Amino acid sequence: MADVSFSGVGSGIDFNVIRDAILDQRTRPVTRMQSKVSEYNSRIESLKQLNTALAALTTSSSSLTNRDLGSGRSTTTGDANIITATAASTANLGNYEINVTRLASNLSQASRSFASTSAPILANGAESATFELRKGGASEGVSITIDSSNNTLEGLRDAINAKNAGITASIIDVNGDGTGQQLVLNSKDSGAVGRVELVETTSTGTLTDLNLRSLNPPDGDFSKLDAALTVNGLNITRSTNSISDAVGGVTLNLKKAGLANIGVIPSAEIETKIRAFVTAYNAVQDFFAAQYKKDAQNRPTGVLAGDSTLRNIQQSLREAVGVSSTNNGGAFSSLTEIGLTKNENGNLSFDSTVFNEKLKNNPDDVKALLFGKTDGQEGIFQKFTKASEGFSDSVTGTVQTAIAGYQSSVKNLNTTIANRLESLTRLRATLTKQFSVADAAIGQLSGQGTALTNIIKSLQTSSDK
Repeated sequence: MADVSFSGVGSGIDFNVIRDAILDQRTRPVTRMQSKVSEYNSRIESLKQLNTALAALTTSSSSLTNRDLGSGRSTTTGDANIITATAASTANLGNYEINVTRLASNLSQASRSFASTSAPILANGAESATFELRKGGASEGVSITIDSSNNTLEGLRDAINAKNAGITASIIDVNGDGTGQQLVLNSKDSGAVGRVELVETTSTGTLTDLNLRSLNPPDGDFSKLDAALTVNGLNITRSTNSISDAVGGVTLNLKKAGLANIGVIPSAEIETKIRAFVTAYNAVQDFFAAQYKKDAQNRPTGVLAGDSTLRNIQQSLREAVGVSSTNNGGAFSSLTEIGLTKNENGNLSFDSTVFNEKLKNNPDDVKALLFGKTDGQEGIFQKFTKASEGFSDSVTGTVQTAIAGYQSSVKNLNTTIANRLESLTRLRATLTKQFSVADAAIGQLSGQGTALTNIIKSLQTSSDK
């Protein structure tokens, strides 16, 4: 709808100014409500950021209430190029001297040279021959038949590979001119028990004619396919380089021959989780501090500065992390005793040297402080998690309740604003109409006054004559 402008020609009065002044006065409360909506939306977004940080803090705190924490094991190695290791929670703490003298390897064999890959392999005029692929020196194996349909070096290679019996056959041209084709057999599994041998079960002499020789081990002693090592002076042989049945709960991974020490130590999982907690806690404290950062006029810049919810959470978290735990079943009662302290800004600092010394010398007391010695006893982090959950719960948490309150206020304000704007639109139309009529009426009266004045003047002029 086009705006109506009053020229004031009829009345000499600018009714636009009067109308706009009235509307401006009526609009001010709406403007204040719109500013309040913008402020509340900013608070909602800041509270959401706070809730995200609190949720991370709750997660990190909750992870420190797991009673299995600290039962894990880690390993150290004197030379990772020689040996590495992994340890299960069942492994005993200790050190092991490992001397690797030989790695486990795979049996590799090669035949004599043939003039071509299509050269026949059946010997002594035989029309067929049967073979078996036997693993680990077994008396029986997977059967293969060579006859007129596959009586070539290629045919034997393909017959072996088709059985998928733990051995790979290939043909290598050792001369490079096509005249030195040798069949190469590689067992897929390592060790003497993993070797797969080609054995002829007929008496054609074909296998003898193939003249298979051992490439690895060169002397054909299959026992040399096994890994050989000593553990604290005890001789051990195994068919693989990953050995999990020598040291209880420990898997040794052999890399090369050499001497190295392996250590089984408590895992760093508790320290890692405490560091994660410190990071999450300080992130929340940094959020609080950012709300009270001052501008040039020494005024807080955060939209939540002074907010009661913010102050309550900040105070409660600081109390929760500094609480004394006297019924956890251990000798420690506060986090400061195991290396966690608060600085002047309320942030936490972690001294890993102090912590690891306490964990080494008093592991049960450290765990009791964290999560209680028994199910009926509470450590610091059960208590802290309860407090943090009360703030960060996505449905009933303190922050979510505050967010919901602001969202409700925004909704109500927006409804009121919409109604007020609609009323102002109607008022504008009414004022425009009324002032238009007034302008016309005043103009008409002005015209009539002018005419009357002219008549009086004309009568005065006539009487003078």
